[in-house]
Amino acid sequence: MIVKKYVLIMLVAAIAIPPVMLWRAPEYGGVMGFILSVIFAVFMLLQYVSLKEYQCPKASALLCAAPFPRRLLVLSKYIFCLLIYAICCLIFGVETMVAPQLGTLRLDALALMFLITALVVGLYLPVQYKLGYEKTKFVFVVIIMASPVLTAALLKMEGMNFDALFTAPPVFVYGGMILAGIVFLIISACLSIKFYDKVDLA
Repeated sequence: MIVKKYVLIMLVAAIAIPPVMLWRAPEYGGVMGFILSVIFAVFMLLQYVSLKEYQCPKASALLCAAPFPRRLLVLSKYIFCLLIYAICCLIFGVETMVAPQLGTLRLDALALMFLITALVVGLYLPVQYKLGYEKTKFVFVVIIMASPVLTAALLKMEGMNFDALFTAPPVFVYGGMILAGIVFLIISACLSIKFYDKVDLA
């Protein structure tokens, strides 16, 4: 609710980034655009949520006084990130049907971006709950600044096709990425809940 006015902006960005990247870097098709749209939408919106919570500390105290446990407040952030990721996937899938030159929504890109999202969110949130927003706010600046360079480097690895890097069938490889991301998020959520339970909101 507190970032609803930014959600529309991020959704517009998620729609615009793939065709823009196709225009600027046609050799990579729409994959780079999909990756960047997920990075910007998920991480920028999460940053806005954290910023608003930091600016309104009494709001967190009021929420914790409501008749539901703190762990639900923590889990809501993880669900929020996964929901934005799913929306980005849906948007890109629709775009590939409207504009075939963007390519297709491939399993390798989905699995890789899910794993990256899970790792970054899973690392950032426990650290933020432990140290606070003020000490971790520059992490997302680094992510946003570095994401285009890292994305270009990833796309040069076998043309974003990792089948040749593994002997196992691709379905198991990408399924393993998704499973690893889920496990990492579960561990991260448990740590975040533990840290948030000890935060003094008075």
